[in-house]
Amino acid sequence: MDRPEQPRFTIEKMGESGGHCDCCGNESRCVWGMVHDGPATIAAYWMHWTVGHMSDPGANLDLVIGKWGDEASADDRVAVSLIHREMEDGSSSLMVVNAGDRSAGNGGLAGAVLAREDVIGTPVAANVFALVDAIYEQDARFF
Repeated sequence: MDRPEQPRFTIEKMGESGGHCDCCGNESRCVWGMVHDGPATIAAYWMHWTVGHMSDPGANLDLVIGKWGDEASADDRVAVSLIHREMEDGSSSLMVVNAGDRSAGNGGLAGAVLAREDVIGTPVAANVFALVDAIYEQDARFF
């Protein structure tokens, strides 16, 4: 009997919060968690969106990627930010944006803050999108 393949990364859902959008009054949501590769924690993530704004401006997905734990510091991690948008045809898109413009890049959790050009077309991109795939597959709180 074939066993289903276990995902490389596992997601630990941590928390969620809500509020209201300052510009329209719609409900805003934020969910967050950690990504593990076996026993090692390799990333933290936050997804923030406003109900009714999934096409424009979209939802923000912020990642802080790298080593975590007692022996790690912010210098062991980088911040990467993406925008998730729902398209008119029902599909969705992701775009890497400058993490320096997001709270993940300004919170002291990462020693380096990556801009779009630091990710797209580099080896970092494959890792970022593998992490995002795992988050999307295992944390359905924002869909």
